[in-house]
Amino acid sequence: MPQPRILVVGSANIDLVTQVPRIPKPGETVIGTSFYTVCGGKGANQAVAAARLGAHAYFAGCVGNDAFGALQRQSLGDEGIDLTHLITHPTEATGTAVILVADQGQNSIVVTPSANYGFTPDRVEAMAPLIAQMDAVLVQLEIPFDSVAATLRIARSAGVLGVLDAGPAQRVPEGILELADIVSPNETEAEAMTGVKVASLDDARLAAAKLLEMGGREVVLKLGANGALYANTRESFHVPPFPVDAVDAVAAGDAFTAALAIAWRWGVPNDAIRFANATGALATLTPGAQPSLPKRTAVEAFLRERNALPTRLAE
Repeated sequence: MPQPRILVVGSANIDLVTQVPRIPKPGETVIGTSFYTVCGGKGANQAVAAARLGAHAYFAGCVGNDAFGALQRQSLGDEGIDLTHLITHPTEATGTAVILVADQGQNSIVVTPSANYGFTPDRVEAMAPLIAQMDAVLVQLEIPFDSVAATLRIARSAGVLGVLDAGPAQRVPEGILELADIVSPNETEAEAMTGVKVASLDDARLAAAKLLEMGGREVVLKLGANGALYANTRESFHVPPFPVDAVDAVAAGDAFTAALAIAWRWGVPNDAIRFANATGALATLTPGAQPSLPKRTAVEAFLRERNALPTRLAE
């Protein structure tokens, strides 16, 4: 198949990451063991993931006129991503994420969007001709809701796959869910949207059913170490995980979403989700957001070693 064209409309942040023995309780202080700064943001992560998985990737978003913004531009450009629609905000700083990563791989994140909110619906409307040329368009919830809705609306009218990665966790206007072809939250994000605490596969099925009732067409619920759940109005099924010794789950969900969008055109949801599960699993093996995102050759080798390579990739 020809090289897929993937447009990501979303956030670009700089991640300020501290490794800790465990995530502190409210009011508690713990001693960190390391600190580093790395490029991140759900949108930028997904663009990098798509590029490394072999897509012709485009990124649209907004950074500040500061050193962090320059760092993001250089990092994304080095991946070969088209940055024609990455704009610079004249007054707001580049977005940041303060991330605590526990020794067991869990993470806690506080995002300050700042310049990301400068990517407004009029910017999206100006990209309509580009959107119409894509194989898939990805959006998240670190830019204004109106911009998310505008992106999905234009993609729908152009017959382009629109994927909503419903993070970070928050209530989402039902109108946005109706515009997305695929809604893909993790457990925490699904709970924020539906009120269902996802602690088991049965909970996941219930949350997915509620998302469908709220207007979603197809739901792919990311369950971390428990794999993923697919649901539409006719069926649902669980796709098992690939167990690994995770060291850092940051950006694993973004790796999953990019892989899902690329593989969806195979026309076999189970294969696409298996490919996404493998990509997400590999992303947990390296610390940091964008540094952890695997290349396609690594994903295919990982699947081949486990006799789980989808037929489409084996051809």
